Amino acid sequence: MSTRTSRPTRPTSILLLLAAVLVAVPVALVRTPSAGAVVTPSFTQSWTQQIRPGAAVSTSSPVLVANGGQPFVAAADSTGSVRAYHLTTGAPVAGWGATGVGFGVRAPLSSDGSNVYVPVATDGIARYPLYRKFNAAGGSVWSSNPSTVLPSSPAVGFLLSGLALGPSPTGLRGFAGSSGQWVYGVDAATGAQRWAALNADSTMATPAVVDLYGTGAPVVVTSNDTSPAFAGDRAGGLLRIFTADGTQICSATQFVNGLAYAASGYNNSSPSVGTVDGRPLIVFGSTGPVQTGDGGNQVVAYDADCTLRWASPALGARVEPSPVLADVTGTGTLDVVQLLGMPDGASTYPRVVVLDGSTGAVTADTGSALRPYGAALAYPSSMSVATADVNADGAQDLFVPAKQGSFLVLDGRTLGILTTIATNLVVQNTPVVTATPNGVRITMAGYNGLGAQISSYTTTGGTLGSLGWHHFGGNPQLTGVQGTVTGPTDQLLEGRWLSAGQSLRRGGARLSMQTDGNLVARSATGVTFSTGTFVPGSGALMHPNGTLDVWSPAGALLWRSPSTGYGVERLVLKADGTVAVTSSDVATVRQLAFPRDVWRSDRGATPWNRLLNGEQLGAERKLFSADGTSVLTVQGDGNVVVFRLGRLMWQSTSRDPALSPVLVMQSDGNLVVYSTTGRVLRSFGTFGKGATQVVLGNDGVLRVQTATGSTVWASSGPVK
Repeated sequence: MSTRTSRPTRPTSILLLLAAVLVAVPVALVRTPSAGAVVTPSFTQSWTQQIRPGAAVSTSSPVLVANGGQPFVAAADSTGSVRAYHLTTGAPVAGWGATGVGFGVRAPLSSDGSNVYVPVATDGIARYPLYRKFNAAGGSVWSSNPSTVLPSSPAVGFLLSGLALGPSPTGLRGFAGSSGQWVYGVDAATGAQRWAALNADSTMATPAVVDLYGTGAPVVVTSNDTSPAFAGDRAGGLLRIFTADGTQICSATQFVNGLAYAASGYNNSSPSVGTVDGRPLIVFGSTGPVQTGDGGNQVVAYDADCTLRWASPALGARVEPSPVLADVTGTGTLDVVQLLGMPDGASTYPRVVVLDGSTGAVTADTGSALRPYGAALAYPSSMSVATADVNADGAQDLFVPAKQGSFLVLDGRTLGILTTIATNLVVQNTPVVTATPNGVRITMAGYNGLGAQISSYTTTGGTLGSLGWHHFGGNPQLTGVQGTVTGPTDQLLEGRWLSAGQSLRRGGARLSMQTDGNLVARSATGVTFSTGTFVPGSGALMHPNGTLDVWSPAGALLWRSPSTGYGVERLVLKADGTVAVTSSDVATVRQLAFPRDVWRSDRGATPWNRLLNGEQLGAERKLFSADGTSVLTVQGDGNVVVFRLGRLMWQSTSRDPALSPVLVMQSDGNLVVYSTTGRVLRSFGTFGKGATQVVLGNDGVLRVQTATGSTVWASSGPVK
């Protein structure tokens, strides 16, 4: 398995290169032919503070802290200094004068309203990232792993993922990725690690924490890049959705065949989530799901069940900054705004593309118009745009980082330049935009020849407006969410109820828990399913064991689906009105989920009797024959066994007690038993024969078959 780590495309500190370039660009109104007569008042500097001489604030976005009605902004620099300043006056907040973390900070900061959370830009000697929590007075609350902060541990690691915050059944949690290839769940009260999931490669993107299914249970949405680890693998990226306790709900891959980015990341873009066309939309940057060359570079959009909703056209540069969900057209609907860093010799200039949230079609594009504002800038995952309705025309306008001294404000409707802000700063992160009593304030952290600096600017007129994206990740908790995802929508997560009078909806289909106690599904053509339960006030429960139940108010079980599942179970309403219970097994080499419909209203129960190409079965997981008489088990000692009616029918004899195994039906058609370290315990030699699945038959025979049902390998008879 590859252990490469992805680094930013360009150096995130170019302090020395720009030390002599201290020319302030004057505030100016730059019109474009399409901008009409819109005029925006100039931004004036409200306050500025030097954070630390000789340092830089690069890819670490500052954070707004509510602080009980006395808001302040916190920022961190390349030396590990963390400082806080009152939002309106810029006065240093007492207690923060000597606050530091010991290593350079490159990841965005987050806040729960009172405290500041800092992901430290090193993985330490154990390749485990360090998270720190500070109270409103700058005092240290906890450090997640002080053992890695040693004098002998050089600050050579890097961490670009912010610590997203969200509730869990046991309290506030933090969620973040690491260049050490893991995603972590951390207790926000103590800093203790609650769970960890191994990714296929570095994870530079800040997760999104959102009640994706609209049932009061926030989940964690992550994206990351992936390197080939086993035969049949390809480079690309991953989308994964976890429960708050780290159990995986579903996953999706975006494959890439080109080699242009073999030495760095693919999906470094932080995901963003909002409601589009009445259901959740997950968007992030990727080299794309269907890339076949060196370019790809798309924004991809997924539904809450990890199915691809749309993919944008190739956008001409790596899509690393987080997409922004904002109403830039003033129509009351969400658009997807994507910032790109366009290579231009030694420089990189900003390009802004607006995509239709429903289809992914490009509706506006600055193209090369912003080329004069290029510089040696990096555009990592934390460098997205922020928005506000600066010109008060009912649409969100865009704040775009550009070359030193030229922070751009674009008209959301036209993408023409409304004004530039004379910052005299290099800004490589997302600023914080807030409302003032009579206008808008933007506060940004960056650096110039003097060192790290934070500055705040205001304008008279304009408002935050509705459906905007005012900070990195959508809000100070970095949840990556636009507004509230309303629900329930078309899915119900395990442990959740569909109460009397509630419905799931998908397009023209609806699943209703009627007040008369009957659970009914309807499509445009009529009723597609009914439980026939008529006890008023009854509710439907998606049980964690894989059954869909209807219970009376008195606690009587009225109806139950004949289904059993592993892992995370979901009730899913299909677009045609079909109702399904979906189970996601996650015991695989990469801990990827592969969901299966274990029951559907149009065909009943579906047994776990096969693995398709690309699917895997981990230790102590089982396959069952269609009639239930035969069972295959991947034993923890590495041996795969098949029993029929209690009699041993076959075994793989691939024992290795020291290594936890996995049975893989590879994309190349080969059936292989691997250890979790990637060692081949047994190969069945079925590659290159057109095999598409391995099936456990009612007779206890395991068969590797082609799409036409031809058998290319079969297990032997009963073991004597």
